[in-house]
Amino acid sequence: MADADVLPYDYIAYAREIRSYIEAAKRKAADQGLHSLDFAVAETAVARLSAAAERANTQQTAATGDLTRLNLALRQTETALLTEQGLPNRPWYRHTIYAPGEFTGYSAVVLPGVNEALDAKDQQLAAQQLAVLAQALTRAAQTLEQAQ
Repeated sequence: MADADVLPYDYIAYAREIRSYIEAAKRKAADQGLHSLDFAVAETAVARLSAAAERANTQQTAATGDLTRLNLALRQTETALLTEQGLPNRPWYRHTIYAPGEFTGYSAVVLPGVNEALDAKDQQLAAQQLAVLAQALTRAAQTLEQAQ
């Protein structure tokens, strides 16, 4: 990466994975009878991230324009997925997409705030964490959009 003119981040694949994580969490919520959880805001945010990733990828592939600005946006997008308040019961973990599970040792959990709330069958916390996730995804999309 140190010698690359354009950093080789693949936010198209990342957004696709995040979308699949949201779909899995949505199925988990339905399986647990938590039908009133609204995943729409997170789905909208990941769709925006996906669109921004497509446009950023076009710039990455062309490798023209302000590459410093593009690289800065690519690096800052991952940071945008952090949440200031951290995860419930573990404020030192701040990533909204991946973190060690609360009860899994070092084994990773995807969408940890949302999935751990679902595991606890805490609908209020799950709704709050869906909002936190959507905010992080929106920040990430805005960061990528700044490069354009």
